[in-house]
Amino acid sequence: MSVRIGVDVGGTFTDIVCFDEERQSLRLLKVPSTPGEPNRAVVDGAMRILQETDRLPGSIQFFIHGTTVATNAILERKGAPVALLVTEGFRDVLYVMRQDRPRLYDYFQQRPEPLVPRNLRFEISERMLYTGTVRLPLQEEPTRRTLRRLKEEGITNIAVCLLHSYVNPAHEQQLRDWIQQEIPDARVSLSSEILPELKEFERMSTTVINAYVKPLVGTYVRNLESGIASQGIPSGLHIMQSNGGIMAAQTAQSHSVHTVLSGPAAGALSGLVLGQQLGIENLISIDVGGTSADVSVVHDGHLHFAEESEVGGQVIKVPSIEIHTVGAGGGSIAWIDAGGALQVGPQSAGADPGPACYGKGGHEPTVTDANLVLGRLNPQYFLGGEMAIDMESARKAIHQKVAAPLGLSLEQAAEGVIRVINSVMAKAIRRLSVEKGYDPRDFTLISFGGGGPLHAAELAADLQIPKVLVPFAPGVSSALGLLTADFRHDYVRSTLRRSSLTTVDQLMKCLADLRTAAVAQMNREHVDTQAIIFRPCLDMRYLGQGFSLQVRFSLAELAEWKTLGPLVSRFHDSHRAAYSYCDEHAETEIVNIRLAAIGELPRPNFSQLPDTTRDAVSVAKGSRNAYIDGRFESVCVYERSKLLAGSHVDGPAIVEQVDSTTLILRGQIGRTDEFGNLMIILENHQ
Repeated sequence: MSVRIGVDVGGTFTDIVCFDEERQSLRLLKVPSTPGEPNRAVVDGAMRILQETDRLPGSIQFFIHGTTVATNAILERKGAPVALLVTEGFRDVLYVMRQDRPRLYDYFQQRPEPLVPRNLRFEISERMLYTGTVRLPLQEEPTRRTLRRLKEEGITNIAVCLLHSYVNPAHEQQLRDWIQQEIPDARVSLSSEILPELKEFERMSTTVINAYVKPLVGTYVRNLESGIASQGIPSGLHIMQSNGGIMAAQTAQSHSVHTVLSGPAAGALSGLVLGQQLGIENLISIDVGGTSADVSVVHDGHLHFAEESEVGGQVIKVPSIEIHTVGAGGGSIAWIDAGGALQVGPQSAGADPGPACYGKGGHEPTVTDANLVLGRLNPQYFLGGEMAIDMESARKAIHQKVAAPLGLSLEQAAEGVIRVINSVMAKAIRRLSVEKGYDPRDFTLISFGGGGPLHAAELAADLQIPKVLVPFAPGVSSALGLLTADFRHDYVRSTLRRSSLTTVDQLMKCLADLRTAAVAQMNREHVDTQAIIFRPCLDMRYLGQGFSLQVRFSLAELAEWKTLGPLVSRFHDSHRAAYSYCDEHAETEIVNIRLAAIGELPRPNFSQLPDTTRDAVSVAKGSRNAYIDGRFESVCVYERSKLLAGSHVDGPAIVEQVDSTTLILRGQIGRTDEFGNLMIILENHQ
């Protein structure tokens, strides 16, 4: 590969990273997002960065993109109208959901409205048993009548979720043929292809979401493909998945549900790769952009994965990096609630009109406006001085909407905004650390995104996290993470088998079938078969349990075993670790067989910085007053690009760069490593 480009589209800015393998050079760029036409910022930004690096479009051999199109469609409920075809008697599964109650004693709790209204859910006469045996064949004439009705109503997006189709997909496949005959332009999502796994509601919800976002994602991806092709870029388009892996654009158009957490996954992957580079195994990553803050955790060198996630109240059961997102970004709006308390977010000013200081017509006070008022951001150096900032509009917005109503000074009001948004971020971090049984004091906080480094030092002090790591390009770290990703596809087959009645040969045969499917998919995406790594695991439980635990093993281990005894022992150990007990005499059951196929790509080799033993004071660019801990004080300001390896910065200090600004508090010391990362060490941990 000669030139790689990674593009991450955020609510406020679109981040572009260009890595030139031949020259071993890295170029970064942030441009305002174009919410009405997001692909325009991607294409224009890519062409601009090529001009700045003096490279021709034909030199791009890899182009990868993280998108929030599917996420926003669900959150804003702006997806396409969908019809749902289900087995007779199962019309309301999507509404009934599950019998769990997240808030047990809340009698006023409302379930989220399904993405498919009841009048667009249709029952189909057929019945498949859990064994895959047909009890009632698919009835053709009544089914075709239903399809003709859908055609009359103009419904072309259809989700199909028939009972037990994960065991035998024949009825769903036949139904698709009839749909295409009756509605030639229909876009069909089959549950047996999207999620061939038991549990009716989860399978139905995931299939519906795929159908709901498929037209939007498909149109966006096609337009983007056309845009980069028209510029002479030969690489084609690749898309980041929720699981942190890459898939081809064509796959993204058919399996769009796998892109729902595409953008945040890139940031989490960036944190993992940085930790591996520096030998840090316990990491908490927080990516603070314009509209949200995304938190993920790496423990013992591994990212946390979730088999199920929830976006906008909708359940998605596809493997994804476990990420907790809150509405806390630079564009989050400060407001006073009915009780007179200061709130910040989750509403955001976004890119248009943006914070008041952007001068684009925004009048609401935001986190960015507050940081400007407090002197933490330099109005003359926003995006390296490229973007003009209206300081007076920021002051006016905070005074009128926060300071005056609360009877505070301008600076007190701005500091209040920062404290509130920090508490929101801290709560998000506790959600994936303390609530998971981890002690934040055993972790390093990696902070990135345009706004992350401004808040990291205060977050770490609040949570007693001893170290903060700010990457060398924090504002575009998610885009940089895209360049470190590998191809990945996850496969599953449900099989309710007692472990004692299952042989190693049976398990090997099932995994061989999944491997065949994986290799075929990777070949379609032009991945070298020799570069594919397979990671199998089983979902296991005690017979009669409703929930399962994952048990991991390798194909080499399985080939050496004569029985599944070692797997059963690992399940007992996992159950003891999760629930503090196990029953080694109880019968166990295999619920699902899973296989992750990973097509490894060569990772960029980022250059190291020249070494130095100089104190950073010698490269300070000046000083300015900043409001910290209730008062203004003079702080040194440094240019990040001039901090060579070995430089150290004593707090309080501000470190500026094109894509972000880092705040270092009094009693903290920042040190630059050989890769350009800035490690902030808190007081009492030096």
